[in-house]
Amino acid sequence: MLGIIVATHGTLSDGLKNSAEVIFGPTNNIKTANLNLGDDVQALGAKIKESIHEVDQGDGIIVLVDLVSASPYNQSVLVTNSLEKPLQDSVHIIGGVNLPMLLEAINHQLIGTQVDQAAKAIIAQGKSSISDWHVSMVTEDDEEDDTF
Repeated sequence: MLGIIVATHGTLSDGLKNSAEVIFGPTNNIKTANLNLGDDVQALGAKIKESIHEVDQGDGIIVLVDLVSASPYNQSVLVTNSLEKPLQDSVHIIGGVNLPMLLEAINHQLIGTQVDQAAKAIIAQGKSSISDWHVSMVTEDDEEDDTF
C-alpha cells in the first residue's frame, strides 16, 4: 500500500487529513508532521524520517508539503537523501499540497497505483483544482439557464 505523509507549517497537515477523513472515512497508512512556532526544524526532520519508515510497505511513499523550499520541504529532501536505496528511490516529495491533491493520493493508494504514476496524477490534480469565478463572468445566457 502506498504510504502518504503530509508535512506542513502549523497543523495544516492534521486539518487536511481530518478533511479527507470526512470525505473518505477513516484513512490508512497516512501520517502527518507539523512544524509549529518555536519547534526545532531538525525535530521535524526526525518526525518525517520516522513517518517514512512507519508508512513504508514497499509500494512507495508520497510526501506532500505545503511550500516548496520551506522547512517541511527541505527537511523531507534532507531525510530522503539520507535513506538507503531502494527506499530512497521510492519517495516522491510534492510541494503545494491542497485538499484535492491529498484526496487524489488517497484514491491512488486505494486502487494500488504505482508510485511514479500516482505522483504525476497528484501534481496534475493540484494544478487542475485551482479555479477562479467572478460575477462578471456570467452572461445573460447563463442567467437564463439557472432555473431551479
